[in-house]
Amino acid sequence: RLGRTGRRGKEGQGILLLAPWEEFFLATAKDLPIGKAPVPSVDPDTKKKVERALSNVEMKNKEAAYQAWLGYYNSNKKVGKDKYRFVELANEFSRCMGLDSPPAIPKLVLGKMGLKNIPGLRSK
Repeated sequence: RLGRTGRRGKEGQGILLLAPWEEFFLATAKDLPIGKAPVPSVDPDTKKKVERALSNVEMKNKEAAYQAWLGYYNSNKKVGKDKYRFVELANEFSRCMGLDSPPAIPKLVLGKMGLKNIPGLRSK
């Protein structure tokens, strides 16, 4: 999320990091002077620090983040349209949090999201 960096009468800058499949968000910010930059290289020490920090995040928070991700992007027509690709992206997000397998989601929640019986999801 990129908050407002400039206030009325003031200037500001921000950096918005998007996954390739999130680039459609740029269409919602047509009135902003957004420039595209090349993907930066990741310093190995920085990557280790991020991985270490993620390992300290409680599992319940990772599970909540995963379920929130599913709920948000499932309702987005661009991302949630193809449910199989959608689950692949969700599980990629899960791996980015340092999880070997995606968290289990309550069956009732999966049913309400229209994701019952989609391969790659774990239910509880």
